[in-house]
Amino acid sequence: MTRADSAARDRILVIGRSGQLAQALLELDSGLVACGRDQFDLSRDDAGSLLDAHAPCAVINAAAYTDVNGAESDPEGAQALNCTGPARLAAACKARGVRFLHVSTDYVFDGAAGGAPYKETARTRPLNVYARTKRNGEDAVITANEDALILRAAWIFDGRGGSFLNAILNRLDNGLPLKVVQDQISTPTWAPDLANALLRLARSETMPAGVFHFSGGPAASWFDFARAAIRLAQPQLPVEPVIDPVDSSAFPQPAQRPLDTRMDAQALLTATGIGPGDWRAGLPEVISRRYEQRKG
Repeated sequence: MTRADSAARDRILVIGRSGQLAQALLELDSGLVACGRDQFDLSRDDAGSLLDAHAPCAVINAAAYTDVNGAESDPEGAQALNCTGPARLAAACKARGVRFLHVSTDYVFDGAAGGAPYKETARTRPLNVYARTKRNGEDAVITANEDALILRAAWIFDGRGGSFLNAILNRLDNGLPLKVVQDQISTPTWAPDLANALLRLARSETMPAGVFHFSGGPAASWFDFARAAIRLAQPQLPVEPVIDPVDSSAFPQPAQRPLDTRMDAQALLTATGIGPGDWRAGLPEVISRRYEQRKG
């Protein structure tokens, strides 16, 4: 077998290219093939043709409609990207014997479990359109391809785009005070931790099927997360940062958020040996890179 044949046999195709998760995947493995929306529109393009053109051994779907508030006024668009499109892609993978991995969210839960981490078997109850389309997507993917793996993750962050982390750091860079919610709790997930888990799973000949939870590390509130980021960024800030904890009611939004969506990730560890990441280890790297790039 030639080197080219071997590379083709091990090819992993990533759907999505510009998002935090897709970029983290590409940084971990530059040999991945990533298709942005200009090459493949998940909401309407033919998945079979895409797979036939690239002949991957596995597909990681890192594309999604992630504008939680925007989905409230665009349920059709959210459904197309979070449910209908992934189901078609899952079916095409099933027909060709290609492993399919799909990323879902902690928002499928209502956050009313009283602090007990949710297991995969816990009842789901989405509170907003985004979460409902992601939950619909889980069902549609498994119906189309019973061999698919769905990995739920929470609060994915990195140093790119319009993330919560960048939003708070931008305010601090401008010397502005912060008010951050303290009653929304989950497990922040550093994008490279999730990307590493997905690549390990995609390359496994014994990849499990069904829904699993990935833990990004210890539970935290948005306020806890912001305070940890501030401690790291403080030497770079123009003035002493001011941050105040508030409840969610202080920030009315179109989409209701669940309050406590901690997830139990023991099933993934037991089935695959993949344990939790640690957002506390990723956060210093993200912030260090941010300010080093600005100096450069």
